[in-house]
Amino acid sequence: MRMMKALTCATLITIAAGPLAVAQTVPNGMGTSITKPGDQAVSRRVTLGVDKSMIVDLEAPAADVVISNPEIADAVVQTAQRIIFRGIRFGQTNALIFDRAGRTLLDLNISVETDLASLEDTISRHVPDARVKIESINGSIILTGMVDNLSQSDQVSRLVKAFFPEAAAGGSLQIVNMLNVNAADQVLLEVRIVEMQRSVIKQLGINLSGSTSFGELASQSLQQVFQGGLPLFFDPDTGQYNTTGQGNAVEMLQPDSPFTNSFSGSASNGFNVQGQALGGVSLKTGYTNYNNGRLQSSVGAAIDAMERIGIVRTLAEPNIVAMSGESAKFLAGGEFPVPVGQNQNGQITVEFKPYGVGLAFTPVVLSEGRISLKVSTEVSELTSQGAFQGAAQTFTDPDGNTTIIQGATLPALSVRRAESVVELPSGGSMMMAGLISVKDRQTVDQLPGLKKLPILGALFQSRDFLSDETELVVMVTPYLVGPASKANMKSPADGYANASDAKTIFFGKLNETYGRDGAPIKADEYRAPVGFMEE
Repeated sequence: MRMMKALTCATLITIAAGPLAVAQTVPNGMGTSITKPGDQAVSRRVTLGVDKSMIVDLEAPAADVVISNPEIADAVVQTAQRIIFRGIRFGQTNALIFDRAGRTLLDLNISVETDLASLEDTISRHVPDARVKIESINGSIILTGMVDNLSQSDQVSRLVKAFFPEAAAGGSLQIVNMLNVNAADQVLLEVRIVEMQRSVIKQLGINLSGSTSFGELASQSLQQVFQGGLPLFFDPDTGQYNTTGQGNAVEMLQPDSPFTNSFSGSASNGFNVQGQALGGVSLKTGYTNYNNGRLQSSVGAAIDAMERIGIVRTLAEPNIVAMSGESAKFLAGGEFPVPVGQNQNGQITVEFKPYGVGLAFTPVVLSEGRISLKVSTEVSELTSQGAFQGAAQTFTDPDGNTTIIQGATLPALSVRRAESVVELPSGGSMMMAGLISVKDRQTVDQLPGLKKLPILGALFQSRDFLSDETELVVMVTPYLVGPASKANMKSPADGYANASDAKTIFFGKLNETYGRDGAPIKADEYRAPVGFMEE
């Protein structure tokens, strides 16, 4: 028997007497019997706190004390009829106390757990409305009972962690929260996502061109002479020159193929931002000079001007229901393939990536008037800017087999994303606005030197301007909702029927509209309740 030198803390407790049990005798043919723990009339079951002590007073003097696991609990015999037990660590053990005749005075089953009396008192003072029961099993804490809302559940959990510093520090203590929340736990999230995009494009380009031909240095040949634009003739009978065609044609040495030497120049300014002229107004002017019916020089100018303004509106109004603490997602858009692998035969494995208007949220009901929301919204669209263009590749193996792997073109995504955590009452609204994006791009193509000419310098340049403005607004309204009768739920398809051919052809109607019990009503009086029942 192990003896304790000192007891730092002693608590006198009353041993709860359980139902008396008759010792079970298991015969084995040799007249022996086996008595299991707790199967005697003197069996008792107690819970002892770690590092806490209890005093056991006996009716008769004890002669021997046997503890099955002294590392869980030990005992100190103070007198023949008083024994002090102390809990050492978590676990279960039993102690048998015998008298001088070997009879069992006490069969004690001991569970060493955490003493939770002070913790229960702390919770009852700080969270008085919570109906919580705390149990300790092998060092783990189990919370059961009922709380009014999730906020009270969180308060109880934080008090338990504060009572056990090892739990707050991530130690081995495990806390099992089995509290039931009495508040509604289904949340309907009503979201309105609006995006406005405005684009302005301006293009102004001036292109000049000119050419001249000269023949002073050209070789000469015998050519017919013209006078006043008419061929000149000589009449040997009269000895006179005429342009009436009488006589012989007059010829003389002249430059051969006039203006075979030429010089030309042009100014061509492009539109680098857009890549090309997008249309608009195109003006062209020019001057042409002829010498003896032949083109000698020309000057031309072309002016392209265009201004385009565009507006795009994106609107989505999803309504999603989720349990408290669970996540829900919504996507209105599509998916596009992205290559993720390729085998030796050139076959490509693709994976589909989503795009469009997406929403994800996780609600946590703190109380009837408080809902914590983690909201994430995204608006994305396919774009050619930043797209990946893969080139085709050819491979030849050692056997001379040629494999051609075609290149893939992967579009890029233009993404606007917002994510936030907010706290709102049921029916309250929140707006995430100010998500504004402005992008301006501008290029001016100029001819060096000529651009510095006063006034005339504008004739030797082109301007390409692009401005994109985007604003994203997200409005969120959560509601605490509950189930409703099917008879109270309506859908947009209720009361719909296709119109007859005659009404479609002669009156342009696409559908019939029905009222209660099939009675027809006017279209402007039609009201169809659509949505969820709300609290």
